[in-house]
Amino acid sequence: MAIDRLEGSVVEAVEEPRVVNLEIRKAVRHGMVYGIGNVLTKALGFLMLPFYTHYLNPTDYGILEILDLVISLFGMFLNMGMTAALVRCYASAQSTEEKRKVASTAFLFVATTGVITFCGALGVIKPVSRLLLGPKVPSMYLLLAFSSFILAYIAGLPRTYLLAREASTAFTVIDFSTVFVQLVLNVIFIAVMKIGLVGILLSSLFAVGVQVLLLSVWLLRRVGIGFSYPRLKEMVRFGLPLVFSNLALFTLNFSDRFFLQHVRSLEEVGIYAVGYKFGFMMNFVLVQPFYIMWQSRMYPIHAQPDHGNIFRQVFVLYSLTLIFCGLALSMFSPEIVTIMADRKFWSSHQVIPIVTLAYVFYGLGYYAQLGMFLTSKTKLIGVVSSVAALMNLGLNYVLISRFGMMGAAWATFLSFFAIAVGSYWGSQRVFPLSLGVKRVAIAMGLAVGFYLTSQSFQPRSLGLGLLFKGLLLGVFPLVLWNVKVLAPDEVEMVLSARNNALALACRVLGMPSSKAVGA
Repeated sequence: MAIDRLEGSVVEAVEEPRVVNLEIRKAVRHGMVYGIGNVLTKALGFLMLPFYTHYLNPTDYGILEILDLVISLFGMFLNMGMTAALVRCYASAQSTEEKRKVASTAFLFVATTGVITFCGALGVIKPVSRLLLGPKVPSMYLLLAFSSFILAYIAGLPRTYLLAREASTAFTVIDFSTVFVQLVLNVIFIAVMKIGLVGILLSSLFAVGVQVLLLSVWLLRRVGIGFSYPRLKEMVRFGLPLVFSNLALFTLNFSDRFFLQHVRSLEEVGIYAVGYKFGFMMNFVLVQPFYIMWQSRMYPIHAQPDHGNIFRQVFVLYSLTLIFCGLALSMFSPEIVTIMADRKFWSSHQVIPIVTLAYVFYGLGYYAQLGMFLTSKTKLIGVVSSVAALMNLGLNYVLISRFGMMGAAWATFLSFFAIAVGSYWGSQRVFPLSLGVKRVAIAMGLAVGFYLTSQSFQPRSLGLGLLFKGLLLGVFPLVLWNVKVLAPDEVEMVLSARNNALALACRVLGMPSSKAVGA
């Protein structure tokens, strides 16, 4: 018996690192797929920018911006956190049949609420349009935009089902294809048919309409039609508090523009917006792909016996990735703005490091909510986010009045920092985990020191400045390595992730992976 127990412990000791490596490799693989898809989708939109600015006027852009903001805000209420709720309940379902019933219940709920909402809104489209856009703007614009929104709301459920099943490639291909079709239609409607803003709205309506039709048929064929009131109640209870979290993020992302406009000027809003866009790159290149992957991956990892070790490794590696990329963007922000923006926007580089740091903490804060998601304590997430949003409004009022756009940037950072701290505190209360926060804090402190060092030497030569900053950035990982920020198992995972990334890149480029890794 003693020999059997010894053999069992040896097998567990051997299998444990394999399980950890496998789970983290899955996270890296899915995260890279979502990240590549996100970047390609954004790149498509960026390449279309000259086309839009040629055929559309500033008034058209203003109408689109207002429509987008209002519908995004309304969508936060209608969605009721159903995306996160479906992923959570799907993961907790014990059988295949139960998982299908969860997906079918969620789809029927979303489709029904979508149709009811659309029918109810038809009677108020005209007065709402006059209120938002004025009497001179046709109410058809709002009708087309709202119709696209309802279709996207319904299509979001099958897309979430793909997330729950961790079908990252299918999810990315569908999103990219939809955007590509929409942009092709934009060219036809705007450049060929000359219908301007209506063409953009029709393109979105058609592309999303095709998506919702195909995905809905596919989903119902796969899961059938079934309904479970207890499961629906569970999903609504889980997702509803997340509405407050989404509203808080909306406040954090957009309220500073309104304060800047009223306290300073539209010119300063424009300069700030340019710098903010560069800092926001941290969100759509790193944070959002991780968020998409992690909201489904965290639950299978939790089911593993060594989930604590896996969660720690993922947190440390994810945090160091955010810190390194944030340091690079902050260091080179003056050169980036000088190359990519007109001279009148050059001063925007001042806010980029602060906004970048804010989104580093936004990414850390999302991960810190782990314990609250795993224990379904989403009310705590809503409370933390709501407090941070109120804090942000106060900070915007005080700091923007005194410091303008720099005050807006610092208000954003302090608010995201508060969310990160509050989320960590809330999760530790309900699900204590050792995540290696002290080591991440050391890396953050070193990154700040490296950034300040990069700013202390400002040569007149652009090439010399780039060389100096490039050398500093190259030294940073070596310093992290020498001060042992990474544990031995995390070092092994870094090397493994590097090899996986190279192998994936080689498959995409059609190169032999062995050569790439060997190189």
